[in-house]
Amino acid sequence: MLQLKGTVCVEASKEATWKVLSDIENISDWVDVVITAKSTGMVSRGVDAERTCELKNKVTITERWIAWDEGNSFTYEGFNVPMAKSAKNTWTVKAENGKTLITTESVLVLKGGIIGRMFEPLVKLMTKRLGAKSLASLKYLVENGKPFEGKYSSLPSFATAC
Repeated sequence: MLQLKGTVCVEASKEATWKVLSDIENISDWVDVVITAKSTGMVSRGVDAERTCELKNKVTITERWIAWDEGNSFTYEGFNVPMAKSAKNTWTVKAENGKTLITTESVLVLKGGIIGRMFEPLVKLMTKRLGAKSLASLKYLVENGKPFEGKYSSLPSFATAC
């Protein structure tokens, strides 16, 4: 089981940050591997909301929200995630010193039992890199009101505390 955590300090209010983060269809604006994201359930926000994401590797995943604390946090589970038996992600926003700290915590269980566990270090490294790029891109989107137009890897490093 992989447990990953990332944080980024955003130069914006908690409300403005939450508005961007809680829009479940805009993930393609700040996660490089997501081509499109669409709300597919009967609920578009909150518990039981679902979205389908088309990824660059021609994989389609589904995510379902299992917890939602309006203005503060949410948790969703991912289905059909490549190499994953299960995937869960929690996002939290917290006002700190006039800024907002975004925290993401993921739990990923790989398929394949012992063989899957052997791949954990590699998957962890790849996931941390993708996560850092996504956090930098999310920070840019919140602070500038528009998606970053270059390569995410060219975004500057960011503060992980406020």
